[in-house]
Amino acid sequence: MARKKYYVTVDTEEIREVSLPENGIEYEIYATPEEVKEVEVLFARKEKNAKDAVKFVGKPFDEQPVDAKRDNYEGDLIALYRKLYDIGTDKTKSEIKELRLF
Repeated sequence: MARKKYYVTVDTEEIREVSLPENGIEYEIYATPEEVKEVEVLFARKEKNAKDAVKFVGKPFDEQPVDAKRDNYEGDLIALYRKLYDIGTDKTKSEIKELRLF
């Protein structure tokens, strides 16, 4: 299947065919529709774990459950950046490499 150029903004969880650099840091990728779906799934998992971790904010002495949620969130975030790295342009790969996530 043919790959198309997309621009991904992690902060806003957007995947666009048009660059909008004023919306935040963009990563340029070349992806198939299946790969775009994978990125969308990673966005959804990251968001769910972020919301789950927030539920524990009102329980300051019960850190163990929130630590697991934070670990899940971090794992999903790293998986997202790894996917963007794998399908990203050379510039995208360089920018993600500078983050030193993996």
